[in-house]
Formats: sequence, structure tokens, C-alpha cells
Amino acid sequence: MRYVCLIVVFGGIGVFTPQAFAQSGDTEMLNNRVQALENQLQEIKELLKNQVSRDMQKDEEIADLKKQLAAQADVVSSKAESVPAAYAGMDDQQITAGQEMEKDFYLAKKSSEMVDKDLGSAFGGVYTKPFLRRFGRNTYLGGYMDFEFRAPEDEDAAHGFTQKRFIPFIYSDISDRVKLATEIEFEFGGVGGGRSGEVILEFGTIDFLVTEWINWRGGYLLTPLGKFNLVHDSPIQDLTDRPLVNQLIIPTTLTDLGMGFFGSLYPTELSKLNYEIYVTNGAFRGLDKDGDISIGEMNGLRSAKGGYNNDNYNKSPAVVGRVSFSPFIGLDLGGSAYTSRYDENNNNQLTISALDFTYQRGAFEFLGEGAYAFVETDDFAKDSGITDDMWGYYLEARYHFMPSFLRNMSPTLFGDNSTFTGVVRWDQVQTAGRDDDFAKVHWLRSRVTPGINYRYTEDTVFKLDYQINMENKDMPDEANNAFLFSVATYF
Repeated sequence: MRYVCLIVVFGGIGVFTPQAFAQSGDTEMLNNRVQALENQLQEIKELLKNQVSRDMQKDEEIADLKKQLAAQADVVSSKAESVPAAYAGMDDQQITAGQEMEKDFYLAKKSSEMVDKDLGSAFGGVYTKPFLRRFGRNTYLGGYMDFEFRAPEDEDAAHGFTQKRFIPFIYSDISDRVKLATEIEFEFGGVGGGRSGEVILEFGTIDFLVTEWINWRGGYLLTPLGKFNLVHDSPIQDLTDRPLVNQLIIPTTLTDLGMGFFGSLYPTELSKLNYEIYVTNGAFRGLDKDGDISIGEMNGLRSAKGGYNNDNYNKSPAVVGRVSFSPFIGLDLGGSAYTSRYDENNNNQLTISALDFTYQRGAFEFLGEGAYAFVETDDFAKDSGITDDMWGYYLEARYHFMPSFLRNMSPTLFGDNSTFTGVVRWDQVQTAGRDDDFAKVHWLRSRVTPGINYRYTEDTVFKLDYQINMENKDMPDEANNAFLFSVATYF
């Protein structure tokens, strides 16, 4: 454009040469033409000046747009790094709302910590239920349900389908310091559902948070005796039945009315120490209100645990506590104890001590728990048929895996959150150690349970396992090998 204009200008000048002027002799016409050419040159200069100015303005606008795009990219990258996995798939508005609620809600934050640390459910506790991560307004509703099919070799034993538990949860952030948690159990279809169906408050507590190392808790407590009693939910477990030690020595679910303190300490940057200690009514009775034996060889301490009503307690206060230490993420070691009088005359002491551990490394988990019950027995207790000391333990290994060919074959059924778990558990329990007044019956029970399960997501599990029971030869054949299939899910 610039060169074309110059050619036109100089071309025009070439036409009007002095020779041409001499030929025409018209000076005035020459002056007019020169003035016209000067005017054209000035217009061309203005056009060129305006074009250059517009080009510079466009360059500045492009540079500004590049800066804005770079700044937006930095914001998106920073935001992506700050958003935890729990917000995957949410839009910006949902993420912002979720993060704001997580700041305010203590319970949601406690549950999210398990996901952030990539720890299995066995490392959790009462306040790490999965539904707590699905943010709400102050009060959270959730729960779990299980369902099973049992086929024992003993034809006289119970066969078929059973719906054992339906457990609604109600948790609430009442204020920044006051928290509430409760579970309601509908067992075997509830009252009138057959097979000793019942509706009962599993636990219900009020917490007052003071500081991280000391807080107050009161109500119907989930007794911190061993680890399993705190993480007994069916969807967490990889086998259908609970360990024998948690059926007979620490009869899960074990609850008690009382109050006390709990908190966390951090001895080093990597380690953590948790504790709970409570004074309670006392959960065990040697004889029930009808005078029948509650502590015995057949059921261990299971029949001795009290119910919700004060009439079922022994009127003797108990003390229970648990301390757990995690030297690093992936290992938890716990010790706990419970002690109280168990008879109406307050003459005989019952003391239960327990040790537990949980270890996780990648896809592998190894956990276990053992308990020993020291049962004092005076002449009255012996004459009543109450047994003496009893003990039990279990060891369980788990391995999580997902075959790639299944994921390739059906990604809708075997997604990123799906997994299989191979599991094997060894149980052993002895509910009577005396060999004089009981015809040398030791009541030693052993069990090995291999199994495999499939989780479509972490909340829902389909379990398949086989129980191999090995009783003492002098013990009645009341427990036989059994095939079990079950389903459990949080909601």
C-alpha cells in the first residue's frame, strides 16, 4: 500500500514536468496541480500514520489477551492442585460450595482425611463414615444395611437368607464445639421380625470440643475396648461374620452409658497418639434378672452384656479406655482395658484387656486383635456356674486387586473405584479354662475363613467366604463348616 501510494505520487510528478509547463504556459494551473499533489501526500501520510497506530493498538491488545490467558491458566492449575479427589467430577460452583462446607463441618473434614491419606476403612473410627463426605447442612443422614445367605453343613442349623441389620445414622454439627452422633439398629427385621428381632440405640453421644488434645464426650458410648468394636460396620468388613473374639470375649457391638474424655497428641511430625477414657455404668452382669447364668462356656461374655435400660446394668461403675499410637501413616497399634464388678454383691471383678494392630502397605493389609478376660469367681459365683478366665484373638490378611482384563472387558462394571479383595482370617477363642468342675471341657474353638469379595465402589461389597471350624474334640458339635454369601452397603 505504502509503495503504491509513492508510485502514484511520483508518477503524477513525472507528468507535470517543467517542459510541460513551458508548453502550456499556464503557471496558475501548475500551482493548482502542485497544491493538489501536496494535499494528496498529506492525506496519504495521515492514512499511513493511522494504519501504524491501529497496528500498534492491535499488537497491544493481543499481548494483553495473552497475559489474561496465562493468568487464567495459572488459576486453573492452582485450583486443580488444591481440589481433593472427593470433588472429582464437580463443577466450579459445586467445588466452591463443598470446600466452604468442609471448612465449617468438623465431621466432613474428619471423614475426608481418610481419603486424603489413602487409608483403608480399618484405620477409621466412629467419625469416618463414608456418607459424611457427601456434604449437607449441619445434620447428616446415612447408614448401612447387610443381607446374607448361609448354607452350613449341619442340616439342623439355620439355612437360607437373613437380613441381619439395617442401621440408620444421624450425625450433626450443632455448633463449632458441640457435635452429636447416633446409630439406630433394626436387627433381624426389628421387633416382631422373628429371630430375636430388636430395635435399639446402637450408640448416641454428645461431644464438646475443647482442643485437639482434650475433649468431652457423654451418652450411650460405643465402648473403646479393642479396635473392632469401633469399626464393626458390615460394609467395612471383608468377611461376613465377625471374629469369634468379638462375638464371645468383646461382644460387639458393646455399648455403655457414661462420659469421659478423648483427644489426640502428636509426639513427632509423623506420629500420632489417640486416647479415650470413660466412666460408665458397667456393661456386664454375671446373672441376668431372672437369676440365669450370663457368663458361661457356650456364649462367653456375650449374654452378660447389658442393654439400654438401667435395670440391665449391674449398678457397679466401670472404667474403660483405649490408647492407640501411629508411628507413621499406615500403622496403628492399640491397647485397651475395661474393669468393673459384675455381680450384684460387688464381690467379683471382671477385667478385660485387649491389644490390636492395623498395618497397610499399598494393596496389602494385615490386622488383628486379641483379648483376655480375667473373671474373679468366689464360692457363690462357682456354685452359680460362672466360668473363670477366657481369651481369644484373630489375625486377618487382605490383598486388594483388579484384573486388567475385567476392566477392559466391562469398564462399566469394573470402574476406577472397583476392586476385588482376597482375604483369610484365623480365629481362636477359649471361653473356659477350668478343668476340674467342668469335666475337663476346655471349650477351645478355632476357625479359618478364606474369602473373596468385590466392591463396585468402596461403599458396597459382595462377599463370598467359607468357614472351616475346628472345635476341641470334647466340645459339642454346635458350630459346623459353612458357606456364606452376603452383601453390605452404606447409604
